[in-house]
Amino acid sequence: MSDIQIGLLMLGGIVIALVFAFNTYQEWRFRKRTRQAFSRHHADVLLDVPKNHVRDGKQERLEPVLLQDEDDTPAYLNDTPPLHAFTPPPAVSEPQPEEDDEVVAMDAADHQALVVALLDPSLDFIAEVVFSRPLTLSSLPRFNVAKRVQAILRSERGLWTPAELLPGTRYKQVNFGLQLVDRSGAVTEQELASFCQQINHYAEQFDAQVSFPQRQQKLVAARELDRFCADVDVLIGINIVPTAPISGARLRSVAEAAGLQLEPDGQFHYLADSGNSLYSLASADQTPFTLHNLLDKSFPALTLMFDVPRVAGGAAVFDRAIAFALQLTQEFDARLVDDNRRELSEAGLLKIREQLVRIYGNMDDRGIAPGSVAALRLFA
Repeated sequence: MSDIQIGLLMLGGIVIALVFAFNTYQEWRFRKRTRQAFSRHHADVLLDVPKNHVRDGKQERLEPVLLQDEDDTPAYLNDTPPLHAFTPPPAVSEPQPEEDDEVVAMDAADHQALVVALLDPSLDFIAEVVFSRPLTLSSLPRFNVAKRVQAILRSERGLWTPAELLPGTRYKQVNFGLQLVDRSGAVTEQELASFCQQINHYAEQFDAQVSFPQRQQKLVAARELDRFCADVDVLIGINIVPTAPISGARLRSVAEAAGLQLEPDGQFHYLADSGNSLYSLASADQTPFTLHNLLDKSFPALTLMFDVPRVAGGAAVFDRAIAFALQLTQEFDARLVDDNRRELSEAGLLKIREQLVRIYGNMDDRGIAPGSVAALRLFA
């Protein structure tokens, strides 16, 4: 082997080593960025939001058949767009931002605004407890109230944090927010009085000052908000009735192929990227799906559930849900029917869609967007 060949081999080896080293560096750099991006533990403002259910468990879901036309065609409100509205919209690839050299941390002011927004004066009765001097707190009180209570704390340095006590940190203020409305209804005068009494008892332990909003005004606002919520709190259930019972194994295969996944509540859910349920598929007789009974059980009918105020994306998601329901009718030789076993026509489904558009418009006018943090709290 000549000196030139040896030199070329050495040069090739050096190039390969450099490429390997560069790739190793790039991988290390990527892992470092990932750790930086996920090392900041911010509060999940949607943590502990209960699973979907209607108000107090008493409101029946929306029956798809509401009116009856002269020609006996199921009707709902007005004329509607053509059936292709139910064709799932094609996935759109969003442009990806160019990668920066360093991961950009959340601006401190934005983070503070996010924490403070955990308590919303339009949704919460907010009690402010100010200590006479900064204190190290060992725990936060538990309140004996039916409504959800959240807290945020202000440190000695003036920074707001969620209700997570940090070792060695002294706090000069804590705000407690009692949610005014949920699906069980509006807060009552007795509940509000009990909450205030418990706050006062907590403050007395630290010789702290307490300030409350005007109680009667909040009660009036809570009742008005509850009336609005009742008007838009609609849960749609559409039954899929096959000619023969559906085997659990085949059902699971079809559901998972359509992007649904089995959740602990015993239903298949189609989830948004955020993890929130957009629509779900349940057994019509309320038998929970499990990995076990999906192996050896058959189901006589299914119900597609669409919890209107909790779904971001509005009518477009409803279109996708109905397209999935129509797919099930073809897959299992089934019919779409309401709870009275009356068959749902294509025109009828489209008219329900118009009703949804009006509901979503009312929610937007109120400033409570479907699927937003406020909506998920109110309709929990």
